[in-house]
Amino acid sequence: MRKIDKRIKQAGLLFFLALCGAIFFCYILFNGGVVIDFLKKLILILMPFIYGFFIAYILNPIMDFFESKIVYPLYSKIVKSKKSNKKPYRFISVILAIGFFLLFVYALIIMIVPQVIESIQSIISRCPAYINTINIWVNDVISNNTDLAKVLSPYTANVEEWVINNVLPALQSWISNISSNIIGGVYSTITQLIKFIIGIIIASFLLANKEVYCAQAKKIVYAALREERANNLINNARFANKTFGGFLNGKIIDSFIIGCLSFIVITICQIPYALLVSVIIGITNIIPYFGPFLGAIPTVLIVLMVDPKKALLLIVVIFIIQQIDGNIIGPKILGDSTGLSSFWVIFAITVFGGFFGVFGMFIGVPVFAVIYAAIRTFVNERLKKKQLPDATSYYLDSDYHSDDDNTNTGKEIKFVKKTFENIYVEGKGKQVIVTIDKEETESNNSSDKKK
Repeated sequence: MRKIDKRIKQAGLLFFLALCGAIFFCYILFNGGVVIDFLKKLILILMPFIYGFFIAYILNPIMDFFESKIVYPLYSKIVKSKKSNKKPYRFISVILAIGFFLLFVYALIIMIVPQVIESIQSIISRCPAYINTINIWVNDVISNNTDLAKVLSPYTANVEEWVINNVLPALQSWISNISSNIIGGVYSTITQLIKFIIGIIIASFLLANKEVYCAQAKKIVYAALREERANNLINNARFANKTFGGFLNGKIIDSFIIGCLSFIVITICQIPYALLVSVIIGITNIIPYFGPFLGAIPTVLIVLMVDPKKALLLIVVIFIIQQIDGNIIGPKILGDSTGLSSFWVIFAITVFGGFFGVFGMFIGVPVFAVIYAAIRTFVNERLKKKQLPDATSYYLDSDYHSDDDNTNTGKEIKFVKKTFENIYVEGKGKQVIVTIDKEETESNNSSDKKK
């Protein structure tokens, strides 16, 4: 009777949860705008904590470096105590990491922001002269090439009319909108700066007590889930942290190197607005695959307005630098941090970029790597329960086939060579008996991951 009562209670609980889920789904379906507005407001309220988590996540390796390589060795020599008290040298390490971060941000602002603002103001003020330069260059090219002039002569008047009636008024309207939005931009910048400062304070608390917060999260997981599921969730979280953190930190370092290298090469080549162009190239380089193209388009257009010949040179410079990054610098820093093939990288960037824009293109690869790893783990565990090998090489040119009389013990597994007839007629086709070897399976798994 107790077992029956327990089953009735479980069924009732499942029915209640399903009913609550259906009501919640219907509410979201008919009140989607209210839910979206609520989520936006919640994100704005929690923005200091979002900044804090992000800063703490970025600074955690730096703090660990200061703590293990500098602070702890010096502290242990100065304070010769047998008691293991982490608080003093952890506090010093947090201060050094936060100080390093603030110094780095201050250096970027002092070196980059004034010159970038000056470059943008120069571009806006000289925009009509730049358009005139492009017009003169196009006319020179057409006048020196009679065949091209004959081809383009029917369209010249239409292009000039389109530029005068559409492009120039739109450009003037854009400049006036920028001028009118300066006050709102200053207010928004001050608001975000205050939230950012609060985020730095929150990050210092997170860094100082990160082990405690991780232990509290593990307590919640073990209290809510069974042991096996709890351990799987914790292991998956560690894998997600390793994948996401390795990609994020590696990509930031890689983009910083590419930005500095671009600035050096562009300055040597005497290309205009070297610092502005280098900043754009470095920032967009964070996005895999599509980043170089996103960075090349605006930078080439900026230089094209000043000097068309230098714009062609800039295209060559960007192409060479991206080849160096893709074949030398990137693999050295990132390695195989995500474990995804090129196809899945492009898929992740396209999908997440479509939903979340540029930010989605940046986080899409590590997030999808975690999802891909979770699916792969689930599939491999299901195959192991069925006593089937989890190496992909077994399934390339053959299909699994089992007889009703024989059970799969995992020692010998029957695969039938793939033919069209095997789908409908049993027994046809070449049958292969595969003996499972644990070492061979593990080596195949490692080769699959490399692919």
